[in-house]
Amino acid sequence: MAVDDPAPVPSPIPQSPDRKLALIRFAVRAVRVSASTIAVVALLRQEWVAAGAFAVAWLLILGAPRLFPLLQDPAEAP
Repeated sequence: MAVDDPAPVPSPIPQSPDRKLALIRFAVRAVRVSASTIAVVALLRQEWVAAGAFAVAWLLILGAPRLFPLLQDPAEAP
């Protein structure tokens, strides 16, 4: 009597490229919202250097989809 090989164990959760891109877009969006929020809070606390730094970071993140078209959300495309 031959012993059959056990069934292969499937990977936990296969992630398609679309899912990975969606997660990256979500992370970029979260960082963008965080940077703008921290900039506003720093302005309210009159911490000018921190507010300026986070405002510049926010502006750079806003321009990221131009450099990396993969970051552009299809729903936001013109």
